[in-house]
Amino acid sequence: MIRAFLLALIAGIVAVQLSCAPAGYQKTEAEAEQPVTLAMATQTWQQASGSALPAVDDLVNQADAQIAMRKLDVAAEKLERALRFAPDYAPAWSRMSYIALVNADPSRAIQMAKRSNSHAGKAVELKLLNWQYIRKASHMLGDVEGVQNASKSIKILRSL
Repeated sequence: MIRAFLLALIAGIVAVQLSCAPAGYQKTEAEAEQPVTLAMATQTWQQASGSALPAVDDLVNQADAQIAMRKLDVAAEKLERALRFAPDYAPAWSRMSYIALVNADPSRAIQMAKRSNSHAGKAVELKLLNWQYIRKASHMLGDVEGVQNASKSIKILRSL
């Protein structure tokens, strides 16, 4: 019952996001600089998801539902449990970075995004999302060099 609710909630978010742009749509340079929305992040997380462990998938789905309801402390607890089972699961680290950003903890957001990137493999969209988090967090910290480095990485990833 809960799983069905979570999947329906996530599917609804993704459906709304997918309906916003036609197939093959390429973002303009100005659009590329727009802040990442929760719907955009959720879509990226879902594309990169798929743990080998059903328990991890269940915990991450529960965390997504909590994030959607803005219950970030509960979501973080679910993600921390998932990461105990699968410490190299990049999408969970990315979600933790998002939560840290929303909770105005930019140093932790950077740490979590970098951890996600270190486990992301060939998941370009997930790495791109994480670099956007790093850029935002660096901006929050007033770290001009961090913002510039993140922007360079974003530009490289977008060219792939």
